[in-house]
Amino acid sequence: MITVNNVYKSFGKHEVLRGVSCEIQKGEIVAIIGPSGSGKSTLLRCMNLLEEPTHGEIWFEQTLLTPVDAYLHPELLRLTNTYAKLTAQGASDEEALNDITQNRLLKKREGKAFQQAVKEMHSAHFQNVNLTRQNIGMVFQHFNLFNNLTVLQNLTLAPVQLKLKTKEEATEKAMELLRRIGLEEKANVYPSTLSGGQKQRIAIIRALAMEPDVMLFDEPTSALDPEMVGEVLSLMTDLAKEGMTMVVVTHEMGFAKEVASRVLFIDEGKIQEENPPKEFFANPQNERLKEFLSKVL
Repeated sequence: MITVNNVYKSFGKHEVLRGVSCEIQKGEIVAIIGPSGSGKSTLLRCMNLLEEPTHGEIWFEQTLLTPVDAYLHPELLRLTNTYAKLTAQGASDEEALNDITQNRLLKKREGKAFQQAVKEMHSAHFQNVNLTRQNIGMVFQHFNLFNNLTVLQNLTLAPVQLKLKTKEEATEKAMELLRRIGLEEKANVYPSTLSGGQKQRIAIIRALAMEPDVMLFDEPTSALDPEMVGEVLSLMTDLAKEGMTMVVVTHEMGFAKEVASRVLFIDEGKIQEENPPKEFFANPQNERLKEFLSKVL
């Protein structure tokens, strides 16, 4: 469903992601763990372009969300003036491609054939990002509910504004979701009157109201009191059992162990290790992961 292909992300001179590649399959629950500042949340936010990668590509359901990165496509590189120059000087195909990619040699003017090929590939695969985001639910660490709207208005705003549902249909769906989490009586109150756990469950069903294909969770329990964590994880576990595709940045190792189908460990902007949870926790291979788990478990 989601393909992250050689993604780099820098903020000024600070490089946060350094060549990250991964795939999220339909129905998977992927937990992303790692120390603070490792790039976990940045990777998640790149998946729906809340952060735009500096280099690399993001694909969603075989649709390109970012501009074409020519360095990832040898068939494009072979059309460049730089490739022609290197091979004319005696470089093999492989040597020329490696030299261009590793040293990022492309210039603004690389020939009409190259420019046209890039344009055609982009047109063939690129999708309006805002349309695609409708299929990607996002749940934030600090809820991000609209405090000047009631709970019901929070739930119905996007489906109605985007003309995906009538107001009546959106209200019916919202009440169904509120009943699911036992908060039907909170429909007409404002978020300021809710506990942290209630706010986060409302935030989750607000994303579900859009009927997304995949849900992204950015440390959904880290802002909650310990006693409220369970009710949020319980809802997420229910979603996982129903087959919702989920990517979860989390510090909750129990959730990663029991619910995730795969766990990724990120450190220093790179995926250092990934495995199913049983293998990941019982037999870690990466030394940095071993050190990290010894501190958090």
